[in-house]
Amino acid sequence: MEAIQPNSQSPVRKKTACAECRQQKMRCDGDHITSDSLPCSRCRRLKIPCVFSAPFKRTHKRKRLQELEEEIATLKRQQPSASPVALTSQQHSGNTPPVRDEIDSRTSTIPTNRNGGFEGQSADPDPTAWRTIEGLELSPGIIDDCFKLFFKEYHPMLPILDPSVTPNTFYQYAPFLFWIIVSIGSRRYTEHPTLIHLLTLPVIRLASQSITTRNNPIERIKGFLLLLSWPFPSSASFRDPSFVLAGMLLHTSMQCGLNTPAFSQDFSKSYSKIPEQDLIRRAEVWAHVVITYQQICSGTGQPNLVSFEVCNEETHLKPLLDMLPSTLKIRLQISDIIGRANKALLNIGLASMTPQQERTMDALLKGFCSELENLNNVSPKLSVWDRLYISAARQDLTAMQFYKSVTSLDMQSSVLIFNATTDILTQFRDLDREFVVHRICTRYFHSVALLSLASLARILKGPFAGALDQARGNSLIDAGISFLRSCSISKGDFGAKCASFAENLGSSNRIFREADGSVNITLRVRNRLSAGPIHDIIKYWRDELVGPEFLQAAPGINQGTPLVDL
Repeated sequence: MEAIQPNSQSPVRKKTACAECRQQKMRCDGDHITSDSLPCSRCRRLKIPCVFSAPFKRTHKRKRLQELEEEIATLKRQQPSASPVALTSQQHSGNTPPVRDEIDSRTSTIPTNRNGGFEGQSADPDPTAWRTIEGLELSPGIIDDCFKLFFKEYHPMLPILDPSVTPNTFYQYAPFLFWIIVSIGSRRYTEHPTLIHLLTLPVIRLASQSITTRNNPIERIKGFLLLLSWPFPSSASFRDPSFVLAGMLLHTSMQCGLNTPAFSQDFSKSYSKIPEQDLIRRAEVWAHVVITYQQICSGTGQPNLVSFEVCNEETHLKPLLDMLPSTLKIRLQISDIIGRANKALLNIGLASMTPQQERTMDALLKGFCSELENLNNVSPKLSVWDRLYISAARQDLTAMQFYKSVTSLDMQSSVLIFNATTDILTQFRDLDREFVVHRICTRYFHSVALLSLASLARILKGPFAGALDQARGNSLIDAGISFLRSCSISKGDFGAKCASFAENLGSSNRIFREADGSVNITLRVRNRLSAGPIHDIIKYWRDELVGPEFLQAAPGINQGTPLVDL
């Protein structure tokens, strides 16, 4: 029998896996050779096409994931602008400013026009981009809405920017200023009422980080000016850092030579002649810094440590001062008067004054008030806002009458305080009707209104209340409380707490009364200058109206120097 030998010429069939199994490096039981081939068991289970192809290239998973993320980012940028706020960990837009070389600090690197904007940068053909800060992602629609609200309502109160500049340009050259504009615009943004709270901590952290950067100091200073004018709402977990930020603003400005605009090249890396227009712009920014710093000091009861003339060559500063807008020059004069008054009164010694010291204080206050009246008389074309600032300064000076002893605080002093406070509250009431001031109320206006309420309530409960127009005073107190409450943008913020505090104060019949029943409206807090009446009345409120259980501190808290924070 003939032996059967294997046919060495017959082809050996090589089994090939499908594309999906090859991608996943899995065993494939499919067969692409037979004509009636069926999908492999894995593709059938996953319900996906079972494809057998000779050319195959394995796709890297990480690379594919990156491509998908880039595709999603591109689609988002092409979306319509109306989109809700999204919390995400994706950083496709980024919250870190582009890396640039160190910038000359003598002026802003962005070409600016007379309004301090980004000249030539407004014609941006690209739509507003998505932006992210600490995981909080804002759509182009929200950013555009916040910018429109800012420039429509808030910018006229502090016109230091150019409304024609696009959000993209702001973000490219000054990210910190960009986020400040968005934050202020979100204060009354009804589409997303919680946006202001979501931005609070990220933007405050960005503000503290900005002091270490070296680029665009002028734009950072403008950001601080805006933040101090419209700070984030305070709450039980967030304390307003305005006074600390005011110090950062002042020192940052002096570090880049704003206080000596004629010699700005001494603070830059390169020595070159600065155009006159840049000098005027720097003088304007320094004027706003001085005014804002003085207002923060007055509102918190701290002495003003700086004036516009802080420089070694005052003769070079006066020509620049003459070129400033008239409104800015008036506010600078007001700031100068208050600064000199604070210094003179501190030299007298307010803690415990003799009758001679009280007479000296009366003479000083009369002289400084006369300077304020001269501003009214010399400038007949003052705007309503100029007159409001002059009245606020007059109230600051008049409030110092409370530092007199109980025997010296007479009828004349009470009438002066009554007239100054009712004048302020009347102006706030009228301006709110005409300009809806409560929507754009600055931190300084909050402090001025609160001082008016605290001083007027004190006078109306004093020994000379019978000789005053109590009906008008009480009506204006109600109007002031309503104004502060309408200024509130969230529950428990500065405006809401001030309104609540003033209501409780007005309903008390035992405040300012000694143990024997006599009335004493002089101050116990005697180191807070014109804000003394506010801080003193808060202590009365806590001691007499709230109760001792409210004052119990947490274990380990030092009560030796209590911090008053509305």
